[in-house]
Order: sequence, then structure tokens, then C-alpha cells
Amino acid sequence: MGGKTLIMLGVMLTAVAPLTLADGPGRIYTRPLTTDTGDITAKVKGAVLTHAIAVERDRTRVYLATLNPDGAGFRFQQLPVGRFDLLLVTKDNRLFEGLALGAAADLPGDRAQHLDQGVAKADSFFNRHVKHRAGIHGEVALVFTERIRDAQILRGSGEEINACLRRLEVIELREASDDWQLVRTRHLYREETPRLKGIPFLVHRHLPALGGLRVAGTARDLGIIDLTKA
Repeated sequence: MGGKTLIMLGVMLTAVAPLTLADGPGRIYTRPLTTDTGDITAKVKGAVLTHAIAVERDRTRVYLATLNPDGAGFRFQQLPVGRFDLLLVTKDNRLFEGLALGAAADLPGDRAQHLDQGVAKADSFFNRHVKHRAGIHGEVALVFTERIRDAQILRGSGEEINACLRRLEVIELREASDDWQLVRTRHLYREETPRLKGIPFLVHRHLPALGGLRVAGTARDLGIIDLTKA
């Protein structure tokens, strides 16, 4: 194999690797650094949590919290200095988030339809999806999307996986003529669920109070987050 061929192969592998590492629950979340000392704690009312996730404002880093044994609270440790948006998933299949997506998408029919098509084309492995919320900034759209695969799933060995897959992500698309082109995707959550055809999507609620949390080098207690009314 020639030198140029080896160089090109290395470039291709480098380009593919981030996409591969972005998937799977073990590879979505950022490993905390011992040098970071930011800390967020809170308790919740009216829900039992299964996940509490902190998303850095530029969506580069995503952190998973440690939950209280009863699921009624969470703690993030060793967060870097910055601003974070929280995402909470509950045992009764509710979803609360304060993600920064920009101004609410208010598009005319054709542009909205093209955006829907761009989101659908972004990943064909999952056979169902829903756009929970979208924001537009100029020619860029940020779309918070949930995807489900409840069709047959096979391992590389051909063995069937007796489960469904659910994923949450923020998709960034750029408008070009009459189409929206995928720029990048940041996965926030990916979990197996019991096998069930037609498994419902999570019940979504946007809570602005969960967004824009400033983290410094000290502990921050959010008190009690009341999800009863939400």
C-alpha cells in the first residue's frame, strides 16, 4: 500500500471516529476532570428521575449526574466553569429541558416541510422520530429530536436484540436553497427500552428555568425543582 494511500486512509478514519464515538450511552457523556470543581445539586418534586443531564451551551460537552437513591434528586460534580442547560428524564416517561436553541422556529409551510425532511434524513436507522422543539438563527436551525427504533435490531453477529432504542439529540442544520443540510448532531441520551412495537415518545416540556445555569468553581444548590404542575 503506497504512502499516499495510507495517508488518505488515516484521514478517513479520523473523520469517521468522532461519529462512532458519539453514539452509545457509554460514549455520549464527557468524563469529568479532577481539575474541574463546579458542582450542581437539586431535588425534584413530583417525579422520579432516571437521568439528569447537563449540556454545555455550545454542546461540546455533556455530563451525566449521579442520582439520589430514591430518584428525587441529582448531583453533578467536577463541572468546568461555564453555562449549562439541564435535561431531566423521569421514570414515568416525561422529559423536561432548558436547552438553548435560539428563537422559536416560525417558518412558512415550505421551509418547515423542508426542515422536517432534513431531520428525517439525518438518521435512517431509527424508524420513528419526533421534533420536540426547534430554534432558528439566520440560516441555521437547531432541532431537539427524539428518535426510536422499535423495528428489528441485529448485532453484527446476526443475533437479534430484544429491545427498542431511544435517543435524544440536538441536530444542527444549515439552509441551502430549498433544502436543509446536516451540519452536525450532538447525542444527549441513548438507552435501550423493553421491546414494544409502537412504544410512545417521551412527554416533552420546555422549562426555561433549567437553562443557562452558570457554573463557577463552587457548589450551586438549585433547591427543589417542582415538576408536579409541569
